Amino acid sequence: MNFYKNKSKKIKNLFSFNFKRASLFYFLKLLRVKDSQDKLAVGFACGSMVSFSPFIGFHFLLAVIFAYILRGNIVASLIGTFIGNPFTFPFIWVFIYKVGNIFFKNDQNFSLELTFESLFNQGYDILVPMLIGSLIVSVPIWCISYYTVKFFMASFKKRNL
Repeated sequence: MNFYKNKSKKIKNLFSFNFKRASLFYFLKLLRVKDSQDKLAVGFACGSMVSFSPFIGFHFLLAVIFAYILRGNIVASLIGTFIGNPFTFPFIWVFIYKVGNIFFKNDQNFSLELTFESLFNQGYDILVPMLIGSLIVSVPIWCISYYTVKFFMASFKKRNL
C-alpha cells in the first residue's frame, strides 16, 4: 500500500515540477525576444485572449491577426496561446459557457450538458452562449495578462541589471 502512495506523490511532484519548468521556459523565451516590453506584453495578451475563444483550430491565426492590429509582437502572441492547452480548455469552455448563458437567455427552459453528443445535437444552443461569453471574458483576460507580463518582465529585467 505504501508503494502506491509514494508512487502517486512522485507523479504529483513530477507534474508540478514540469509545469513550473515549462512556465519558466516560456517566460525566458519571451524575455529573449528582441522587442520592447510593451509590444511583448501586448502580443502575449493577444494570445492569451484568443485562448478563451471556442475556435480551437484558429487560435494561432487569430492571435497573429490581433497582435498585428494592436502592433504587438507576433512571436509573443503565439507563446500566449499556450494559456489554452488540453488541461485548461475544459475549464475555459465551461467558464465562457456559463458567462455567456447569463447574458444570452434561451426561450427554452432546459439544461444543457457539455458532452460530445450534445455538441452535435444542440450545437447552436451551446456555441452562441460560448461566443458571447468569450467576447465578455476576453477583455478582462487581455488586461490581466498584459499587466501581469509587463510587471514580471520589468521586475525580472530590473533584478538582473
